[in-house]
Amino acid sequence: MQKFLASIKQMIFPNLCVCCESYLSHQENFICDMCQYTLPKFEQIKDINNAVSQVFWGRVQLNFATAMLSFGERGNVKRILHEIKYKKGTALGTFMGEWMGKVMQEQVLFDNVDLIISIPLHPKKQLLRGYNQCDLLVQGITNITKINKANDVLIRTKHNATQTKKKRYERFINTSEIFSVQEPQKVAHKHILLIDDVITTGATIEAAAGALLELEGVRVSVFSLAKA
Repeated sequence: MQKFLASIKQMIFPNLCVCCESYLSHQENFICDMCQYTLPKFEQIKDINNAVSQVFWGRVQLNFATAMLSFGERGNVKRILHEIKYKKGTALGTFMGEWMGKVMQEQVLFDNVDLIISIPLHPKKQLLRGYNQCDLLVQGITNITKINKANDVLIRTKHNATQTKKKRYERFINTSEIFSVQEPQKVAHKHILLIDDVITTGATIEAAAGALLELEGVRVSVFSLAKA
């Protein structure tokens, strides 16, 4: 009976791949195996001097920075991010976080991470969206790695406008002092992994990491779902 009801539900509300919209098998979740296999991976993930790290050279002192996927203006990574951020794809966000967690388990870079923190949204923006997509990624990561999370420590105190078309100095002015740290004793002397959904200019990460690095003994690294 349950299988029959499941079949009826599949007919009415079919499970389709987020990327290619083909039907998913019972073993597939959100993304079909073929699309997941062909998603553009960030090939330099193991390289400590990779293209993500280079974004922050001379800007903020990070232990390392890397990403799982490469983002393009057209393509399936953009579709996934759009689904998570704007179409209430909360379960997909957690699924992608679990994938990130599995990648972390394969890379020695992440062996000494003590605490995971997501890049926060401004409270008004989070209220409007209903959730923070980076929190979903963190939840998925912790489901796999069991590393402690502390999403209530880093607070965004003011909303900053889009960074995309701003020059370096304008981005610095726009992001300075937009983050504060609550209960600093939770992060003191810890290696913190900041989680973001996509890194573009790096200005928001720069500001968030800067706020954390003001605390005693803190080290900061970055892992993003995608690098633009």
